[in-house]
Amino acid sequence: MYKILLPTDFSDNAQCALDYAVHLFAKEACNFYLLHAYHDAPSGSKSKVEMEKDLHVLADDQNKKAQHPEHHFTPVFVIDSLVNALNVSSIDLATDYIIMGTQGVSSILNIFMGSNAVNVIKQLNTCPIITVPAEYHFTAPEEVALANDYRHRFSTDELSSLIKLAKLWDAKVSVVHILSKKSLDEEQQRNKKVLKSGLKEINHDFIETQMDLSVTSSLVKLEKANPRIAMLALLKTEHGFFDTLLHEPVIRKMAFNTELPLLVLPQLT
Repeated sequence: MYKILLPTDFSDNAQCALDYAVHLFAKEACNFYLLHAYHDAPSGSKSKVEMEKDLHVLADDQNKKAQHPEHHFTPVFVIDSLVNALNVSSIDLATDYIIMGTQGVSSILNIFMGSNAVNVIKQLNTCPIITVPAEYHFTAPEEVALANDYRHRFSTDELSSLIKLAKLWDAKVSVVHILSKKSLDEEQQRNKKVLKSGLKEINHDFIETQMDLSVTSSLVKLEKANPRIAMLALLKTEHGFFDTLLHEPVIRKMAFNTELPLLVLPQLT
């Protein structure tokens, strides 16, 4: 049974992420934990008691309309910052994924409102995180694009969450390498072979794409050119590709600019 942690502030974006999670795991038995961090965003005139009640109402409503007999929704009310609440809860509940909504970049206000997703991505290393763009309508993922520079040697555990998602919908994983020079060095070639071996149980391929104006724009361009791609994936490495993305900063840009869900895998080795 999957355990999915869903932070909510009762917004439309949070509901969009919740709906996405239900569709993504539509065929699987799941415990969905609906988490509200009251300290992080106490909503206007509502008291702590009222907010906790709203969370229970949301969980009850989701349980009543659940299509899968083994989809269960549990409220988790925490008085703490969102990052701390997710960090502790993901460990205590041994969750498989965190799935949360993002605001987009339609305004300066949205950038600040959406900063929670970026903070969670940057600070949490407990489990994979999936961010879902505002107003995203679920599409069965035929293909997942894993952006990679072959500077990290993937372990089996680091790939397991990606492989599980691919198997849910019999999706292909396309490993995308953005060309910055003519050929891979010996280390990159070895790491590519390890990655190929790690993905052998699922349908996969390797794509070389030319650098656009930036890494971010290269990935967005690839996404738009390949309608089969329904999710982008990145490994959160301490050095190398992820670090480059972070300083571009691609994580902020991708979290707000991509029209697809973004899967961020934690580095485990």
